[in-house]
Amino acid sequence: MPGMINHEKAFVKLFSQTARYHHRFKVFEDFISCSVIALENRLHFSEVREQKYLRIVGGYEKEDVTRMAQLLAHVVNGLGEASGDFLGRVFMQLELGDKYRGQFFTPWDVARMMAAMQLGDTEALFRDKPFITLSEPACGAGCMVLAFADVLRKAGWPPHRYLWVSATDIDPLAAGMAYIQLSLCGIAGEVVVGNTLVNERRRILYTPGHYLGGWPVRLSSRHFQAA
Repeated sequence: MPGMINHEKAFVKLFSQTARYHHRFKVFEDFISCSVIALENRLHFSEVREQKYLRIVGGYEKEDVTRMAQLLAHVVNGLGEASGDFLGRVFMQLELGDKYRGQFFTPWDVARMMAAMQLGDTEALFRDKPFITLSEPACGAGCMVLAFADVLRKAGWPPHRYLWVSATDIDPLAAGMAYIQLSLCGIAGEVVVGNTLVNERRRILYTPGHYLGGWPVRLSSRHFQAA
């Protein structure tokens, strides 16, 4: 029986072989942009987004466009096999973090411990409310949100039913990473590109779970309390 694939290692190896004629950061940024567009357009097709996708891939050789699709497959399979901040980890492994912008992502174990402490007794939490909301003002790649969802899931509360998230980051790349991971993990909510400190919301991306779980209707109800 063949051994299991380590999707993080496979991602890093494949990424190093992808579009060597471009700067590494640009390739990662374009990979994230294309993946966001692919996920958005599966839910609600937009010709404007499609044209942006075509402009991006127009700068790559055909085999590298194929590699980008394979990279996304590693993200999908990696998140499907184990909870965690897949994109944040590979971003750091690829040494793409910018120390001047503080792009260092929270380790998964720390994020999960913090989530468990903040959630506390989940039985008591849901005793008088149908769901909770989570606001993450500097979400990065979404690690804390993923940790909250994981704690709820393992406590017997499916996050797609019991959690709605508003995640914001000032960096479009980080927000894109968060959108991909929250979407693939079935987490309902919005990912906002903007500055929480001045209530700036430049771009809002709703995850598939937001629509599939009927959250626009659920949120319009006033019979809930925010966490």
